[in-house]
Formats: sequence, structure tokens, C-alpha cells
Amino acid sequence: MVRSGLLFMLVALLIGQSAPAAQPSRGEMDELASAKGCYLCHRVEPAKRKPDDLLPYAPSWKDIALRYRDQKNAEDRLTEVVLGGSGDNGKDRHWKGKVSEVGMFPNVQEIDEGQARQLVHWILSFVP
Repeated sequence: MVRSGLLFMLVALLIGQSAPAAQPSRGEMDELASAKGCYLCHRVEPAKRKPDDLLPYAPSWKDIALRYRDQKNAEDRLTEVVLGGSGDNGKDRHWKGKVSEVGMFPNVQEIDEGQARQLVHWILSFVP
């Protein structure tokens, strides 16, 4: 009886001391985004455009964060987009008129789901 009580207390103590996993720093996420090619099309800040400028290739991360900040399951939806692309040959044009590219190509070869989810979480943190 005493042993089971001590064992229970020890297990409870060990569980209570486990720290949550540390979130990657902005620098680490910036390095990951760079290594995975995200900056080929995306930028952190929206481009300041003149009326005759061409549209950017892809939305800025701040624009993405603004658009998705109040949506339920935004992280899941955007993780799917990062991995699988943004539509069937451009038919899903949710950024129509704001970006020049047809759609985001699938990235499942370049990035795994955990990395994609980390990047999406980081991107959505750009807007409080």
C-alpha cells in the first residue's frame, strides 16, 4: 500500500515537471522558410506597389495572417495548402487579383507535415 502510494506520487511528480515543447525561434523559422524555398515567392511584409507595378508572385505572410486570423482550422487548412498546393491548376483562386501566380504548387517533396505546421503557426503569428 505504501509502495503504490509512493509510486503514484513519483509518477505525478515526474509528469508535473515535464516542460512543454519549446517553440522554434523566429530566426529558426526564418532559416527553415529560406531553406525550403518559401522566399522564392513569399515575403513577410506586403509589397508597396505603384499603380503600374506587377502583382507579387504570392501573398505576403502578413496578408495571409490577416486573412486567416479569425478562421477556425486555419492552421490545418494552410498546412494542407503548403503540402498539397492551393488548388487544382489554379481553379481555387482565393487570392485572385492580388497575386500573379496561378496557385501554389505542392511542396510535399520539400517539406514534411511537422515543418509545414510549424511554418504556418509562425506565419499566423505575424498578426495578433
